[in-house]
Amino acid sequence: MDYFQRFVKLKAKAPNVPEDVAIDAAIKGLRIGAFAAHLAREKPSIIEELYREFEKCRSDNDLRRRLEEQNQ
Repeated sequence: MDYFQRFVKLKAKAPNVPEDVAIDAAIKGLRIGAFAAHLAREKPSIIEELYREFEKCRSDNDLRRRLEEQNQ
């Protein structure tokens, strides 16, 4: 299970956690890299925006992986 799925499940178990606290925790829990840097620079203001960013990153990674497989 990837980080995003674990985060969504954990957030569902704690619905009263303020969105800004959950967003900060999600960003701090990421590995250092381009995606974490992007979110730190352009921090989502609502949880739905954070989820969209995670999905966009996942889609980009899936596309990159497929292209690499085709080139091998």
